Amino acid sequence: MRRFALSGFTLLVVLFTIAPLLVLVFSSFDDGKFFRFPPRELSLRWFRAAFASAEYRSSLFNSAVVGLLATIISVTLGTAAALGLQRGALKSRAALEMVLLAPLTLPLVIWAIALLQIYAWLGIGGTLPGLVLAHATFTLPFSVRVMLATLSAIDPGLELAARSLGARPWRAFARITLPLALPGLATSAALSFFISFNDVIVSTFIAGSSWMTFPVRLYSQLRGQGIDPTTLAIGTMVIASILIVVALSELFSRKALRT
Repeated sequence: MRRFALSGFTLLVVLFTIAPLLVLVFSSFDDGKFFRFPPRELSLRWFRAAFASAEYRSSLFNSAVVGLLATIISVTLGTAAALGLQRGALKSRAALEMVLLAPLTLPLVIWAIALLQIYAWLGIGGTLPGLVLAHATFTLPFSVRVMLATLSAIDPGLELAARSLGARPWRAFARITLPLALPGLATSAALSFFISFNDVIVSTFIAGSSWMTFPVRLYSQLRGQGIDPTTLAIGTMVIASILIVVALSELFSRKALRT
């Protein structure tokens, strides 16, 4: 009975958690001009409208470009920082780790205001490099944390054995450590991209009119005109894309671990 009650309670918690997503997905197939649930007449009308909207296509493209570039920067720097913290003989390791993880301790709105002041001084506000740098800054701590956990589970003796057999340091790292760290790299990349893609606060302060991301566009739409069924259709496609990426990442990680 206890096991049955715990299973039922867990199921209720899961359903309560995903209920908003289910409402969004089902409502996106409704043919009505306004948001309503449950749908009364199924249609792909708003999906066609989403593909036909130049504003939403542009904002989705901006979010994808910014997220991809920020992910490359944060994963690269995060992996390098994790290697230094994990294997380097640093006396100030705790202080460096605290600095790298500092963005996690501050509210994003305070971080965005600080970046806005710095960008105004540097003259890069509202530009793609400035937006990518901002996103890489607050996604870097997640990459560092994931890669620290990944590298701590890898035996450094394997790489040392390869070097003792004549392999150069970079070759030993590329052939031994990097393949073992691929699951962590995939997780770090996926996490950084999704965090960057979903950001509203920092992008609202930093992004200009030419690089408005999809969450900012959606937030502006909701404040000005309410819920647009087109946004529901786009949200459904974003959810489907995230599920596909997560499933592929999980399969890739399991295959890498087996290899």
